[in-house]
Amino acid sequence: MSHYQATPSESSLDAEVLIVGAGISGIGAGIELIRRGHPSFILLEADQDLGGTWRDNTYPGVAVDIPFNSYCYSRETDYPWSRIFPTGNEIKSYVRHCAEKYGITHHIRYNAKVLSTRFDSDSDSWLTRLSSGAVLKSRYVISATGLLSQPKLPAIPGLDTFTGKTMHSARWDHSYDLGQKRVAVIGTGASAVQIIPEIADTVKNLYVFQRTPIWVGPRPDRMLNRHFKVCLHHIAPLRYLLRALSESCIEGLTFAIVNYRRFPIIVRGVRGYVRSFMRRELQNPALEARLIPEYELGCKRPATSNTYLRTFRRANVALITDGIDRICPQGVITRDGTLHEIDTLILATGFLTTERGNAPSFEVVGCEGVELGQFWQESRLQAYAGVAVPGFPNFFLTAGPYSGGFNWFTMLKAHLKHILRCIDRARAKGATRVEVKREAHKRYMYHMWKRADGTIFKSASCQSANSYYLDRRGDAALPLPKTPWWRVRWNLVASTRGYTFGKSSKPERPGT
Repeated sequence: MSHYQATPSESSLDAEVLIVGAGISGIGAGIELIRRGHPSFILLEADQDLGGTWRDNTYPGVAVDIPFNSYCYSRETDYPWSRIFPTGNEIKSYVRHCAEKYGITHHIRYNAKVLSTRFDSDSDSWLTRLSSGAVLKSRYVISATGLLSQPKLPAIPGLDTFTGKTMHSARWDHSYDLGQKRVAVIGTGASAVQIIPEIADTVKNLYVFQRTPIWVGPRPDRMLNRHFKVCLHHIAPLRYLLRALSESCIEGLTFAIVNYRRFPIIVRGVRGYVRSFMRRELQNPALEARLIPEYELGCKRPATSNTYLRTFRRANVALITDGIDRICPQGVITRDGTLHEIDTLILATGFLTTERGNAPSFEVVGCEGVELGQFWQESRLQAYAGVAVPGFPNFFLTAGPYSGGFNWFTMLKAHLKHILRCIDRARAKGATRVEVKREAHKRYMYHMWKRADGTIFKSASCQSANSYYLDRRGDAALPLPKTPWWRVRWNLVASTRGYTFGKSSKPERPGT
């Protein structure tokens, strides 16, 4: 691992940049740092391996819902994908490939769980404490812990009393055999849509407990043949063209959702198409009434599957929409008093998202002792350009509030470009402190909050969707209330004008 050269008196920083999380965002941040001539960084990973979401989620049927030509780093599009929608294991292999190709693996420290980081105003640096007791000092901290990393357990009475096997979809136990078991799946979100059809023909009985149905569209998936993959490998313009077409489709849906108040007809047109597909798959009016949502398409992230809906036509699969009263040692008791006896309980209940203690998953103490999670809890979730918060100098988020979108890689590319511009300019000016201006932040967030009120998420239709896009205040705090193309244009125009660049009276540089 190479570092900047410094005299002994200047060598008190462990690295210029500390990245927390070795998933897609953390690896991407490392690639951009190296590309821009910032080799002094350490990437901290709490687990024993890289991959983030795609390391943790290994349940049957796990795959991405974005086509391969879009779900990749824009600088690394030449990869031998096997199908249009790659499996989770394939994506993890791709992330490892990128980490090794660009030399990121040499910067990773595994089993390095971050507990907290605190800003030292005297030296314009961050002191990051690990669970091992070690403390690392860096000029900058980039939080790349992701949004979907901490499983969310349902608040159901008696959950801990069940005597059978219980596992969350993100903590799948592959040593456990589901063969001929009576299995209950709680939840019908994106993970459940993939799990349920995969295990239906293995288990004896499958009980699916649904609180809110999900919109499910067709999945144009297929294996990529050898000739096509050879063409992709040798013809870069073809890869770029396919990526542009894919992004345009995603952009079109995003445009419709964030401009719902002005152009509701677009969403309703897509909804009609998806509804027709769901009816063809179900072929049962009773199932249609329970599985086709009443809320508008886009209120929560829709899913795609060619097998999920028809699974409910199987004799051994039961859809249960009565609310769960409690869980007992033998199984699940619904509010009508029925006991559903089971051997296995699968919790497909998603992840923490806007809750305190997630994204970032560690304590962040900025200027004057203010803790980021507490600030968000007492005020509102907010971040300038989705990456920076006033009072937290030299601290950046790869996926802050009001920044999410359908394609993680599109968001990440724009955010990393923004972050690296700040660090580049600080280096050029000899500055040791980069902080977003409070007025710039205030204007930006006022615009975001105003725009968010015009999106589909704030419509009356979404009140019954139980969407994780909405936080406890009812704010649509996760999605960017603009299109991804707007974010790219805004970053080009705004650049670093919204920041102040200063210099500590006690400058320090990374050591060797």
